[in-house]
Amino acid sequence: MSFFGIDFGTTNSTAVNYIPGATHAQRYGDDAGRPYPSIVAIDRATGRALSGRYVWEHHEELTQNGRHYIVQSIKRVLGKGHQVWPTQERQWTPEDVAAEILKQLSERAHKLGASHISRAAITIPVDFPAPARKALRAAATKAGITVSTFIKEPTAALIRHLPKLKHLHYVGVFDWGGGTLDISILEISNNHIFERATMGKNSAGDDIDLDLARAVHARIMDQRGDSKKFEEMPPRDQDQLRTRCEIAKCSLSGRPSAWVLMQSYGGQELAIEVERQWFESIIRRRVEDAIELLAQTLSAVPLSCDELDRLIVIGGSSKLRLLHERMHTDPRFQAKFQPAEDAEWDVAHGAAIVDSLPGGYETAESIGIILSDGTFYSIVGPHEKPYESPREAAVALVEDARQANIILARADQGRSNGDASNIQRILELGVPTAGFDAEAIRVRYSITPDLVFSVEARSHAFGDESNIVREYGNLRFAYRMPEST
Repeated sequence: MSFFGIDFGTTNSTAVNYIPGATHAQRYGDDAGRPYPSIVAIDRATGRALSGRYVWEHHEELTQNGRHYIVQSIKRVLGKGHQVWPTQERQWTPEDVAAEILKQLSERAHKLGASHISRAAITIPVDFPAPARKALRAAATKAGITVSTFIKEPTAALIRHLPKLKHLHYVGVFDWGGGTLDISILEISNNHIFERATMGKNSAGDDIDLDLARAVHARIMDQRGDSKKFEEMPPRDQDQLRTRCEIAKCSLSGRPSAWVLMQSYGGQELAIEVERQWFESIIRRRVEDAIELLAQTLSAVPLSCDELDRLIVIGGSSKLRLLHERMHTDPRFQAKFQPAEDAEWDVAHGAAIVDSLPGGYETAESIGIILSDGTFYSIVGPHEKPYESPREAAVALVEDARQANIILARADQGRSNGDASNIQRILELGVPTAGFDAEAIRVRYSITPDLVFSVEARSHAFGDESNIVREYGNLRFAYRMPEST
């Protein structure tokens, strides 16, 4: 039986077909066997779409003809507002654009002899918000794909590498792609993988491309004796320069210099040689910030660098020469550093393995309410499965107040009621109240299939008028280790 995993990325997307016991997993990307670029061109007149490698390679031509919308990095837009791309035939939503990419991955699987992808585990960044998860699930449904589960990208990567790491205890995953930096510290224990700490930030490859584009723009303005800002250039020129800078960035991982060439930039030819040393001076701050975030994630466990057994480095931006140099010379991480050989495919492969283990995950922490005396009252314990039917907890006012402040916190596995040390606040609900003593407050909560903790609270006296709803998406889970991968 086949199982599918999808890494829906900001810059590139991949799918993997995992068959337990098989020697190799089948990979699905573009026609050349590379990851599928997450870019879509929408015809303004017909509403038809082109996507993938063709659009990426013909980006300038499609932009210049003026007949297409060119949509990139759709993952950043999911769940945020109501951006649309109107055509004469139909109106495209962010979910439609994401669905087009997922459909093409499914078509690729079908062309290579598998069935269309009807079900898959899909990976997400560590801090992917609840609205974005709902939008991604809706996009998958439009593409004919049922999401068996979401899983954080670093966790999926560890599961992919698990056969060589089962003897270790603590493993870090440093996933630096095109859209996000995602870092997880995971524990391998008792036949489970526990997510112990996760941190992320929106500072990745796309931002590095923009940094380089701005620097190249400044140099060309100096050469021309002009002072026009990058943002004042035609959008088409900005896009093309970013694309050229991305190509140069990739070349600089193995070469001392690369050329950025354009036939027309602001109406004139552009030719700039980018030296590696100059490029690395531009990105050094982002690399240092990324390594610092890794140190912060370790501290959140809390864990010392000496206790970390291995650091797996994946994602397109992980190939930066400067990152490798800094990791190899940093005494905290030099002995742990392990670049992944198949960094572009590991996340989807790990997700496919998770798809083969339905129900093989549970909560790895406690969620509770901080009571008025400062104690911690657990309402969700470790080892719980996601459940949609809400559960209830009852609390009450202890003073005459017009608002009840319900503070929810997370705690490590094994934290007992009353122990409020080393907990982390995650949500606060200000519930309107009538203000009488011992007024009852009802708290309803659930863990949705999107792996989101959803909570609502209201006063018994005010009823629905006082209802407050919040969601928290960065729950930590434990995954049962597969018997074989």
